[in-house]
Amino acid sequence: MDPALAQLAHTVRFEWGTAGAAAVADGVDVAVVVDVLHATTAVAHGLDAGSPVWAIDPADPTGRLAHELSSRVTTVVAGSLHNARAVADWLAREHDEDEQTIAVIAAGDLWPDGSLRPAVEDLWGAGAILAALEDHDWRGLSPEAAWAADSYRLIAGREESHLVACAGGQLCIAAGEHDALHRAADLDGSLTVPLLGSQGFVPAP
Repeated sequence: MDPALAQLAHTVRFEWGTAGAAAVADGVDVAVVVDVLHATTAVAHGLDAGSPVWAIDPADPTGRLAHELSSRVTTVVAGSLHNARAVADWLAREHDEDEQTIAVIAAGDLWPDGSLRPAVEDLWGAGAILAALEDHDWRGLSPEAAWAADSYRLIAGREESHLVACAGGQLCIAAGEHDALHRAADLDGSLTVPLLGSQGFVPAP
């Protein structure tokens, strides 16, 4: 792969899906996986509800992405709009911007042929985390990461209406997943930072 795609000059990176995660994983200490309408919001919600661990579903593409990243980076985190501020606060509190590298990965969805469908809701979720990290005066964002942060800022304060209107939200409505859509739109409703361990995701201490 061309090194230009790895965002190596930057300590805060952003990419899409499994291939994008592999492209930017070199030298990364913490990878944040974002799947707003499904897996990562469900992880935070489940841990908030008292589950001691949220196991990875091997049939879930986001779960597989998180598992694959765990073999490349030190720490894997589940992020979403639901816990964006909590994740950014934890990153800023527990890590040194001058010594550690972070990648935020939007999981995206799949087209019927199995190719990646960039899902705008995952861009917003990743961007919310990155924008909150910028609020901590973190430097080193790649242009891709800065674009994601700016994309979130364009819809800040209107998260729910945009989630309902976007393609992924319409799919949720058609499937009767109204509760999942409502939880996904609950910006910063969770203070939990889910960390991937040997059994699944557990809350950060």
